Amino acid sequence: MTVLNTDLAVLLRAQTHLNQPHTLFRAVQDTCEARFGFRFLTILKNLPGTGNVMRMHSSEADYPVGALKPMGLTEWGKVVLDSGRSWLGNSREDVFWAFPDAELILSKDCEACACAPVLWGGRCLGVLSLNAAKDSYAPEDMAEITLIAQTLAPALI
Repeated sequence: MTVLNTDLAVLLRAQTHLNQPHTLFRAVQDTCEARFGFRFLTILKNLPGTGNVMRMHSSEADYPVGALKPMGLTEWGKVVLDSGRSWLGNSREDVFWAFPDAELILSKDCEACACAPVLWGGRCLGVLSLNAAKDSYAPEDMAEITLIAQTLAPALI
């Protein structure tokens, strides 16, 4: 069994445990930390028709759970939320292009942002977002991050 298969097995088992969705969110966080590393990780739920996403999980105190973020009407929102495509940014310019809270993200020395949509039935339920120092993630990482994100579907339906 490859490392990714082992990770996916752990995440699928986490779906069966009590205290959902926290147990699954924590398992995804632990898997992403071990596999890719990050300065902070967030799991966002898409709120179609509102222009917002809601933070469901965060590894960072500056990003409280339950907070709304106006991402649906942004260019980033068109790529990730509307088109269901993963997005990788690796520069200050990318962060400013994508996020209304770019200054806060950059203050944490995060220029790399790997964002993978959680898709179900052709629509985006939410997003797994990993943030780290510039060039922490490569395009080759996105396939695995996107696959890990899919394990979040039951928690975001």
